[in-house]
Amino acid sequence: MSNPFFYGGRIKDPSQFAGREGELRRIFAGLETAHYGQTQHFSIVGPRRIGKSSLIYHVSQVYENRLTHPEQYCFVYIDLDDPRCHKLSGLLHFILQKLSIEHQDNPSLEVFIEAIDKFREVQNRIPVLCFDEFEHIIKHKGEFPDNVFEAWRSMGTAGQAVFITVSKVTLDELIQQGNLTSQFYNIFTLLSLGEFSEDGARAFLSLGRKCDRPFTDNEFDKVIELAGHHPAKLQIMCNLLYDAKSDSQINWSNLETEYQKQIKYIFKKPNNLLHIVDYLRKAVKFVFVLVPRAIGRLFLDIFNRDKAQDSTALLVGWIAIVILIVALLGRLDLNKLLDLFKNLWLFFFPPKS
Repeated sequence: MSNPFFYGGRIKDPSQFAGREGELRRIFAGLETAHYGQTQHFSIVGPRRIGKSSLIYHVSQVYENRLTHPEQYCFVYIDLDDPRCHKLSGLLHFILQKLSIEHQDNPSLEVFIEAIDKFREVQNRIPVLCFDEFEHIIKHKGEFPDNVFEAWRSMGTAGQAVFITVSKVTLDELIQQGNLTSQFYNIFTLLSLGEFSEDGARAFLSLGRKCDRPFTDNEFDKVIELAGHHPAKLQIMCNLLYDAKSDSQINWSNLETEYQKQIKYIFKKPNNLLHIVDYLRKAVKFVFVLVPRAIGRLFLDIFNRDKAQDSTALLVGWIAIVILIVALLGRLDLNKLLDLFKNLWLFFFPPKS
């Protein structure tokens, strides 16, 4: 075997995946009873370059060797970074195509649900949908409104499909970031992915024994001393060590210098100015959109108008805020304040005849 260590993307060769046995056991134990209707869904959450994509891709590759009745499952790996999946119709088409389900072009959500129901009934197999980079759905929230997540939640609770998602933050945080109200995240079991355990790191490094430049125990110890248990850092250090072993003697000083250079580049922090702009944008949105809309929604709920659009709630909220500010400044007494709000309410929501 040549160099088994690389970095910059998910691990595609199952033989080069190691170090996550505990996580794999937990996932497959949860999936084992899905064909009996006891469905468990997983949300894999962890920081960048911790190995989330490699884990979920590996799950979709090796399930036939890990499940008791693999023939009753059908795994689909979906990279949501793929432009084909940035629109709902494109994503649904991609999934149905991978399941070999005949369907019309640009399938709707309703067509997709019916197709999955028929697939379950005819083939007696349960689709396991593995969504990588789930943040991209929120980035394209115009294509993925609340009803999509509610439909998926219904499919999940009914045992019509299993969902596994990968993201940097929890699903409830993503739902909030997208200003969505779905309880989709409630069906998931959280699987937090961190650095390797000591055993996991050693299992990962054992790949170095099988290559054409076998690593020694002393080299393993030196790698862990420099890189710790972080998967990506171990990948980088082992990759460099493999190359360095082509020489008659390893120059550890040069090797460490190159390792630190790669780490600094790969784990460099985003531009601080962009962070500040992002925080300001979120603060402005919170003050001028989220708070007024919440106030407006409160008034609308009081008057049993819970189905009103967000734009209406935002308008009502701002009207309430402006009137309150004017009242606090002493420009209106309480009776005039109530009359003004009543007149505005009747203007926007006239009584039904």
